[in-house]
Amino acid sequence: TRNPRYLETVWSFLKRSHEEGLLYRAYRVVPRCPRCGTALSNHELSLGAEIVKDPSLYFKVKAEDGDYYFLAWTTTPWTIIANRALAVNPDADYVLAEVGGERYVLAEALMGAVLSKLKDPKAKILSRFKGKELLGKSYRHPLAEEVPANSSCRKPNCTVVAADYVTLTEGTGIVHTAPAHGPEDFDTGNKYGLQVWTPLKENGVFGEEAGEFAGLWFKEANKRVVEVLSKKGLVLHFEEIEHEYPHCWRCGTPLIYYPSAQWFFKTTAIVERMRDVLKDTAFRPSWGYSRMDSWVSSSRDWCISRERYWGTPLPIWRCDRCGEIRVFGSIKELEEASGKEVKDPHKPDIDEIVLRCPKCGGEMRREPFVADVWADSGVAHTAALRQLGLERLHSTIYPYSFALEPPEQVRGWFYTLLITSTVLHGKSPYRKLGMHGLILDSEGQKMSKSKGNVVMARDSVKRHGADQLRLFMCYRNSPWQDIRYVDKEIEEIGGKLRIIYNVARFLLSYAQLDGWRPDKLEKDLEGASLVDRWILAKLDEAIRTTVESARDFDLHLASKSLYDFLVEDVSHKYVVAIRRRVWIEGDAPEKRAAYATLYTVLRRSIPLMAIFTPYHAEYLYHSIEDVLGGAKKESVMMEEIEGAPEGLMDKRAASIVEKTFKAIDSILAYRAGKNMRRRMPIKRVSIDLGQELSEKEMMEIMELVSSLANVTVVDLSSSKPNSFVAELQVEPGGGAKVYIIEESDEETMLLGYAKELIRRIQLMRKDARLNYDDFIRVELSTGSEVLRKALSKYADYIKGETRASELREGSAQNGREFEIDEERVKIYIEKA
Repeated sequence: TRNPRYLETVWSFLKRSHEEGLLYRAYRVVPRCPRCGTALSNHELSLGAEIVKDPSLYFKVKAEDGDYYFLAWTTTPWTIIANRALAVNPDADYVLAEVGGERYVLAEALMGAVLSKLKDPKAKILSRFKGKELLGKSYRHPLAEEVPANSSCRKPNCTVVAADYVTLTEGTGIVHTAPAHGPEDFDTGNKYGLQVWTPLKENGVFGEEAGEFAGLWFKEANKRVVEVLSKKGLVLHFEEIEHEYPHCWRCGTPLIYYPSAQWFFKTTAIVERMRDVLKDTAFRPSWGYSRMDSWVSSSRDWCISRERYWGTPLPIWRCDRCGEIRVFGSIKELEEASGKEVKDPHKPDIDEIVLRCPKCGGEMRREPFVADVWADSGVAHTAALRQLGLERLHSTIYPYSFALEPPEQVRGWFYTLLITSTVLHGKSPYRKLGMHGLILDSEGQKMSKSKGNVVMARDSVKRHGADQLRLFMCYRNSPWQDIRYVDKEIEEIGGKLRIIYNVARFLLSYAQLDGWRPDKLEKDLEGASLVDRWILAKLDEAIRTTVESARDFDLHLASKSLYDFLVEDVSHKYVVAIRRRVWIEGDAPEKRAAYATLYTVLRRSIPLMAIFTPYHAEYLYHSIEDVLGGAKKESVMMEEIEGAPEGLMDKRAASIVEKTFKAIDSILAYRAGKNMRRRMPIKRVSIDLGQELSEKEMMEIMELVSSLANVTVVDLSSSKPNSFVAELQVEPGGGAKVYIIEESDEETMLLGYAKELIRRIQLMRKDARLNYDDFIRVELSTGSEVLRKALSKYADYIKGETRASELREGSAQNGREFEIDEERVKIYIEKA
């Protein structure tokens, strides 16, 4: 609003609204912030709504024509000071009931709820009648003695009137009505000619006319009103309840409804136009459309004026003699009409411009208001370009591709953008709208400085790193759901990044040792095995799902697709499956194919990672290409997204391996159910994959099952074995049948112990920070007969797996002690 070119867009909107008959001045009851000293619009109420404790008062109002009371209910006792009527539902059933020696009129449907609040809930119904029979009856104002103006409250005031907003869901069916303190009360007051009177001042403090309540802040007056009514015997029941009450969205002060002359935009006149253009907008989530359409459908006229010093001045001049109105759409128009240069279109300078009324010759002065800030932000779709002098781009980029805000902006910015765009351009200002949830604390509570549970973004980034936090925000749940900020869960998400880093390190370490380079990538991929073609198919699927989900703003689905693929499929399955291939000494086609495949998977995944974890993506991108000498650009951000190589998209291979992994999962579940140690092999299994396999494919599948499920002998057969220990449940749709032929014998037991020894030696290699290609000498000392047998039988296997040039029994002095199933062993290693 400081920039005149931006300000002029608000003016042009208001002028167009005036030309279409959508701008008018009226005396109405509107929400008001007593601290900020200005009116607010209805759609701003929801932005500052808070759950608070307030009085729930059931009070008696003495009828003038008999010995009975009207029983009313309110949560704002302070408004009783300005009461001018009691409203009933003319078509509802009411009763005159005797309770505790007194007679009350209330809705029959609510009598049980009211009586339940009393110590003695006994009541006798004396008569029944419709609400319309109560109309016109007079009552004595409950605060007639305390407030001078109420002592003379006479017809049409202090009577029973009809109102369609009186419901039978809560209260007593009789609504206390103060025309100065409620929009519906005001409308009812106009209908019945009631006095719009209040001793409350604009600052929320009662003036001298309030009598006994003078000088009280309106919220403080609640307590005093209850005390006074209680002394007079006019309180039937009092309690405190929690409910939603509007507060100023800027300063947090409780609002009041207050009568004043304001300028309004006739939103109700363009509701159908707004609904029509809204149909051109796609929403994410999809339920956003129905929510916004419902809000638009229930639109009220927009109080667009504000009593502030700073802001966009309303460009409205009104004649103080005949009331003629002129609305200007630009500074130039105002200069031409006034004959003066407008150096500063803000208050107070602009208020010095006085025009001659073209109708009566009187003086026209500017209306002393600024525009609602929601009008300022509401024209951003046009004003932003205008401010930059780029109006020429508007026709090219309008409507804008995407806008993102929390769901409450359906009643805020999204709403005012739609209003102004409908008037100025006749179309929706956005093609797509996205909505995001809130960040809550670990207990699910909204973050608040007053609660001390706010986590600053910079502190979180310092603790976890920017990428880890970004991935958590995307991965945890859908963007439109609220998300709990939990440090432990952010660390768990970070574990995925560490696993991906280790996959890259695995490739670089072994490929560098073998001198492999991606310069012959296509040739090396020609030797791709079944499992290679499977992971490339999974890569293509992950990339397609990630891209499609990201385009639809389903960042949770996009991130899960990519990172679950890299962790579950690449790290936990593929890297384990190819480990033996990369350990082959010397050059081998199957080893080059493994390097080429893993390189392709990482190289084509990393540009997608940049969406969610740009720092990790940039680091991995440069690390891989710098070490392996591949072609690279200045940044990963400059890379295009590519799927898997076309010629390697083998659906049959992918299906075979997918079935195999489901079979492996069933074996692992069987092992877990039997509490079998991870490194204790199963002797023999039989698997039926339900399709023909070549000899080479069978060898690959047997090797895959053997290494991943730790099975010594794998049979591939389409026939059910004659005898077996167990038939395993494969995941529904898995397409495989699995049978455990023999669990274990002494040989598999010894092999299991050999693998346990290998694990301990590998751990010591890691702790010693040895390179992958470093050979070692190993000395073991044990009194365990079973470990000695395992060492003797599988010595060559242990040496091969641990790159040990020498393996012997001895004292293992200065070695490290381990316990394997209560069998103790000391191991010493040194670099050969």
